[in-house]
Amino acid sequence: MHKESNFNSEGDLMLNLESGPDCYNNDHYYVTTSKTIEKCLPPSCFCGRGELIRNRGFEIPSVVPGQVFSGWRLGLSSEGINLSMTTDNVYEGNSAASIQTTVTPTPETKHLELRQNVIVTPGCLYELKFAERLVALGENGTNLPTLITRIFYISQGFAEFDLLNKPIQKTKIDRKYNLHLMAARVPVPCNVSGVIVQFEFFITDSGGTVWNLDAVSLRALS
Repeated sequence: MHKESNFNSEGDLMLNLESGPDCYNNDHYYVTTSKTIEKCLPPSCFCGRGELIRNRGFEIPSVVPGQVFSGWRLGLSSEGINLSMTTDNVYEGNSAASIQTTVTPTPETKHLELRQNVIVTPGCLYELKFAERLVALGENGTNLPTLITRIFYISQGFAEFDLLNKPIQKTKIDRKYNLHLMAARVPVPCNVSGVIVQFEFFITDSGGTVWNLDAVSLRALS
């Protein structure tokens, strides 16, 4: 079976490996077969179909200082970009997460990570679903606003291994929300019991950009 996962000083799930993984290619993608998956799951285990994301609609504010939403936390973030709860331009429910850039004298690249630790079942394949909308676009440079969606885990050696990594780029504002369904490239490895779901925003502008996120869901496909 798998080793227990721990947390590093920043709260990220980490893998307790006795040795480095031997089933990855040079791009840090897990290489697996149906036989490998069968070995992960004993007869008593199965891939549950329930929702794994907490506070998926960003309806519940956090009581933790410095955090905006319950169940979610900020990773690395730069100045000039903020995360807030909005009741305008939501996809479902009463609120959404809103990423907004502040005014700067010249266009600057702003960066924000929003993430959640999720307990998963080794051997299962997962699908991420979410809605996003670029509500406003400030004066920007040559770099397109980019959202990188990731599902990954961190090894004991602090290496990040991607199960899903897909970028979304924008050339203009959206008239409505875009609903995305993204399946992980590979199942969760046998020695992993927790992953990190992360939305990473890169916006180069002089302020005024608004990008909303809502209705995040993570469920097992198999």
